[in-house]
Amino acid sequence: MNDTTAYALALVLTGGPAAMLAPFAVARLLVDQHAHQVADDNTRLADVPTVATTRRELINR
Repeated sequence: MNDTTAYALALVLTGGPAAMLAPFAVARLLVDQHAHQVADDNTRLADVPTVATTRRELINR
C-alpha cells in the first residue's frame, strides 16, 4: 500500500462516520436551542391567560 492509498483509506475511515453522524449532532444542538427558547417563552407568558382559561371564565359567568 502506497502513501496515497493509506491517506485515502484514513480519510474514508474517519470522514465516513463523521459525515454520517454530523446530522445527528446538528439536530441535537437545534433541539437544545429550541427547548431553551420554549422555556423562556413559557416563563415570559406565564401570566397571560390561555384560551381555555378564558372559555372557563365565560362559561362560569
